[in-house]
Amino acid sequence: MSQMPWPHRPLPEPGPDASTSWTGDAVTPADLTELRRRLRVAVAGGLAPACTDDDDIERLLLAFDELTSNALRHGSPPARAAVTATGNGWVIDVSDAATDRPPMAAGGRDPAGGGLGLYLVARLGAAHGWLVNDGRKHVWARLICAAHGPADGVAGRLRGMVTDLTTGLPKRPAIRIAGPLDDLREDMVTNLFAVLHEALTNVAQHARARTVEVDITVAAGTVTLCVVDDGVGMAGAPRDGGLADLRRRAVWHGGTLSVERAATGGTRLTWTVPQRRSSAAAKRAGLPAGGWVTRGLPDAMSA
Repeated sequence: MSQMPWPHRPLPEPGPDASTSWTGDAVTPADLTELRRRLRVAVAGGLAPACTDDDDIERLLLAFDELTSNALRHGSPPARAAVTATGNGWVIDVSDAATDRPPMAAGGRDPAGGGLGLYLVARLGAAHGWLVNDGRKHVWARLICAAHGPADGVAGRLRGMVTDLTTGLPKRPAIRIAGPLDDLREDMVTNLFAVLHEALTNVAQHARARTVEVDITVAAGTVTLCVVDDGVGMAGAPRDGGLADLRRRAVWHGGTLSVERAATGGTRLTWTVPQRRSSAAAKRAGLPAGGWVTRGLPDAMSA
């Protein structure tokens, strides 16, 4: 198991265009569910910059969930959340009383142990950090609307993750990414990052591989992630909840996960789900916002 500390940084200045912050406290998971509903209502009521679209809101809610649930599991309740709309996004600040326990993002462990959400928020947000103030630990993230986001898009961030997680392998990875990844819904992008993270950390820590090949394709209404290593095969796989989590993330989107022996002698992991477009991409294609590209799959299967 490895962990990566979040940087110790002050909260960013929200800027002159910031609106009044929305706040709420949570002590139990049920409280978190209610807070998420209230935050969605607040955003619909004006707690959002002009650049916001539906996918930006989903990304905000996902980051809010991860930061607040992490405070409930690993901090000292109550978890106090504040969300401030800026000129081009939001700043989320979640605090708890466990000042002696800094946030640690997971790097290669069972997702059930926590911390993977922090890693994803760090990758998907524009900035993040933590500090201690007035006897409370504050963990924060800054989100920027997709319209103002980094130019390298989803593909660039995925390539960055592959590079980050395979630095210990003897040979550089082969990375092939094709298709309109920026058109995917944000919840699907988040799960794609989670699956890739878990697959690569298993390769780096357990497969004893020399290299790995990563193929990510969006085509014909399907999103496919394939990770192939040349290691020792399934004999080196940890007996934990990692694969179960990846399968669950596939089922959420009406897809499948397969893990089999590769021609190289290592392991081939394939995660395949029907493509679900962002609201902006769906409008451009003349489809219902957020609708399934592949017919006949229930909307309730989304995360």
